[in-house]
Amino acid sequence: MKRKLLSMIAGSALVLGGMGAAMAATQQGQNEDEPNIGQAKVTLTQAIAAAEQKAGGRAARAELDDENGRLVFGVEVVNDQQATDVKVDAMSGQVLSAQADQADAEHEGKDEAHDD
Repeated sequence: MKRKLLSMIAGSALVLGGMGAAMAATQQGQNEDEPNIGQAKVTLTQAIAAAEQKAGGRAARAELDDENGRLVFGVEVVNDQQATDVKVDAMSGQVLSAQADQADAEHEGKDEAHDD
């Protein structure tokens, strides 16, 4: 009886221990495919502010990307005329690039062609 009880306790401990480790990795964002925001020296709020100032609009979407080993915030900024994709260095806060969002520009061109 004691042996059976000890086996059940040991098995439960192993299962719970494995679940705890998996939950801890998930909570810390330790997915190898995704960059860790804890490594960025610039906050998301700071990156959005830099992007909005550069493009003259409001942020609609932002994400952290690993581009060839460099952490970069990609921020989509929109205003009345267009959407702009702005890249902000996650370590320095420097705006690396700002380009018209090609997907939105292509979509607008298709809409204009069908307005006849």
